[in-house]
Amino acid sequence: MALITLSELKAVLGIGDIYADAIVQAVADSAENIILSYLTFDDVSIKGVSLTSNVARFYCYDNTFVVGQALTVSKCGAPFDGSRTVTTVGKEDGVTFFEAAITNANITKRYVIPNGRAVLTSQATLYDTTPEVREAAMAVACDIWITRTGTLGQQGVDFQSPAPYRLGRSMLTRVSGLLGKHLDTRGYIG
Repeated sequence: MALITLSELKAVLGIGDIYADAIVQAVADSAENIILSYLTFDDVSIKGVSLTSNVARFYCYDNTFVVGQALTVSKCGAPFDGSRTVTTVGKEDGVTFFEAAITNANITKRYVIPNGRAVLTSQATLYDTTPEVREAAMAVACDIWITRTGTLGQQGVDFQSPAPYRLGRSMLTRVSGLLGKHLDTRGYIG
């Protein structure tokens, strides 16, 4: 499941099948990525990876995982992305890491830019059924859609002129009340 389905977004926007599904899905995915990036998860940001003798090492900021936990790794590239089980945790030269078994040729240490992510698998869909988070994602998707399809200088459906500022910090501020207790205060700058 996702925070916003394609059919839900089309219904709210009242666009039916006028636009290609890929275009509408990109808006839904963007809104979901924005909202999820501000929410609390048991996750870490991965800044580097390496693989030696079928053991992958994920260098991260403040590792909170323990041996045996199941994780979902993303945005690190092949062969690192996917479901992983933590086999080792540690610290090397002041940088924390966790390891997982991956069968693959050796890969020398490389940075992951932008950073990758590892989240407890049990939390990967944590907010999919949380109404206030889904509503916030829908509101952001509508803002993105209005900005994308609007013409500067003309009135939009909410009687405001569509403008790029709609996608600034104020976009998240407008939905922060909905997100409330779910916001990750470890790095949030409101």
